[in-house]
This record gives sequence, structure tokens and C-alpha cells, in this order.
Amino acid sequence: MKNQGSEHDEKKDGNHQASRLTYLVAGLGIGALVGVLLAPKSGDETREWFATKCKDGIDSVNAKVKQTRQQVAELIDRGQQEVSEAVDKGREAFSKAKAAAV
Repeated sequence: MKNQGSEHDEKKDGNHQASRLTYLVAGLGIGALVGVLLAPKSGDETREWFATKCKDGIDSVNAKVKQTRQQVAELIDRGQQEVSEAVDKGREAFSKAKAAAV
């Protein structure tokens, strides 16, 4: 059985690891940005490359969002259809039970 102190220590360790990961990702991002900015290509080439990569990323995200919207719409339609069928079956069962009771 765990005591409160050990649970607190586990939460503290988890938060510490998450902050380490955050700093690692931030450092990698800053390093990549500095590397791009200090690359041996001309400024125009670097800006064009960077703009192209950003546009590609935006296009990729937009495609994923569109795909996700379609999947959600399909799930909603399927759910509505299943609820409709369940309501119809419930009404039918109620009608049968009511007729049998009379």
C-alpha cells in the first residue's frame, strides 16, 4: 500500500520528467531554427525553403482536419441511424406489449 508521501513523490517525478521533455523539444526547435537561419544558403533561398515547408505543413494539417471531419460526420450519421433503429424497435415492442395486454 502506498502512502501519501510516495504518491506525492511519484507525481513530482512525473512533472519533472514532463518539464524535461518540454525543454528538450523547445531546445530542438530553437536549434533547428538557428540552424536554418545560419545555413550557408542565401537569405532568399532560406526564406523560400522555410515558406515552402510551412505551407506544406499547413496543407498537411488541413488535409488531416478534413479527413477527421469526414470521419466524425460518418460516426454521427451512423450513431443517428442506430438510435433511430433502436427507437423504432422500442416503439414496435411497446405496441406489441400494449396489444398483448389488451
